Amino acid sequence: MKRLVKLVILAGALTLAIAATALAASTKVTGGTTTLTASDAAAKVLSDNHITVMPLAPATASGLTFTFPITGGRLNTTTNHGVIRDGGGVSVSNGTNTVALRHPTIVSDKNGVSVLAEVRGKTARVCRHFGKRHARVRCVVIARVRSVRIARVTDVSVSAGKATGTAKLTEFSARLINRLAGKQVVAAGDVLGTATVSPTLK
Repeated sequence: MKRLVKLVILAGALTLAIAATALAASTKVTGGTTTLTASDAAAKVLSDNHITVMPLAPATASGLTFTFPITGGRLNTTTNHGVIRDGGGVSVSNGTNTVALRHPTIVSDKNGVSVLAEVRGKTARVCRHFGKRHARVRCVVIARVRSVRIARVTDVSVSAGKATGTAKLTEFSARLINRLAGKQVVAAGDVLGTATVSPTLK
């Protein structure tokens, strides 16, 4: 029994030590920028199919490069795993239909690097009765927002505090472009461009 107790205590101490090490290596991200530069091939596909991509403030665009301000997150400086949140977003439109991809978030873990974004889904009208005998009604429209994976980043290299990799389309982003184009013009895994993350750490 004493041996079992010692093993339990040792296991608990080891777990706390590992957790403490992880927390120590996890650094707060306070600012910086994330850029995405579309490849010439990707830009041509969009242009040929009359699809435009515009920045949503505070994101900006210059030529084929989109810049997003980093608003926060945490990063393990030993493993480069963590979450980095960006401000703004982009709108993708064919002139008739427009889809906004807001608040890009970069997630780096043992499975690789992904870029997520918030997409507004269907709206629902919710009504509530109140007052005497519930004679009055107040209704509000609630917009459902879901998080989707819009890109995967591969071949990541880290140098001088910057991480650079190749951004590729996911199934969601490929379906979106094909739907706006009215035909299949891209596929998941196609190269979108080059992504660079330059975080400011506390």
